[in-house]
Amino acid sequence: MTPQDPAGPGGDGPDGAVHDHREDDDLDGFQTTLSRVFGRVRLGLGVVVVLAMLIPAGGWALDRLAFTAAGDEVEAALGDEAAITSSLLLVRSVDCIGRSRTGSAFTVDVDGQAMVLTNRHVVENARSTVVQPLEGTQGIQVTSVLESDTADVAVLQVEADATPPTLPRGPEARLGQSIRTVGFPGARPAFRQGRIDRVEEARLLLALEVGAGASGSPVLDDDGAVIGQVYARTPEGRGIATPWNRVVEAARTAEPAPGCP
Repeated sequence: MTPQDPAGPGGDGPDGAVHDHREDDDLDGFQTTLSRVFGRVRLGLGVVVVLAMLIPAGGWALDRLAFTAAGDEVEAALGDEAAITSSLLLVRSVDCIGRSRTGSAFTVDVDGQAMVLTNRHVVENARSTVVQPLEGTQGIQVTSVLESDTADVAVLQVEADATPPTLPRGPEARLGQSIRTVGFPGARPAFRQGRIDRVEEARLLLALEVGAGASGSPVLDDDGAVIGQVYARTPEGRGIATPWNRVVEAARTAEPAPGCP
């Protein structure tokens, strides 16, 4: 999320080896049962770390496990409303000079059309963009990007049969109402609760902390309906969101992104 605005060898012998002149110890090499267990654990952890560092697939597997575990925590926090997570997506984009970015997206109905929405700054000048469902299944390639020039909003177009279910649209945000967000700070699913701290014509100030990567996540009311979209954070880390009516207007008028030269 856009922060604040739119966060050496040696030895004592001639061969270079270290020579030990101690007397032999009757306990030399002896291990207790507990020390043997710890030794095996250390060895096992060492193997996992080495594999993760040397084998890309190993690192990918560990990342997938962490992602899935975080998703399970979000679903547990949502309880009976866990079904809304099927509409939430992690966004991964690579820009024209090879820099990678992550953000959040969700699917909602706009004028009878299912749209996948994120922030413009998450996919601006993107060469390639992929979205990944919260449950950690295979990523979905974005076929084209539409960008708004009236708000920090972008529409991600995917194949029709890959479009996630839509979230319901809620009423206008109210000062003091309780809210929730589900986004992907640090490219991991995360659930946050708070309230609307200030309502302005073009933005909502949230009494709720958001992290880098939560850009584009939905602001949900108590019924799980969308009332805004996170696009920035204050210097203190509190979320700033675009009111839902402005998000809709921006999505309606979004134009194809220019792409890389």
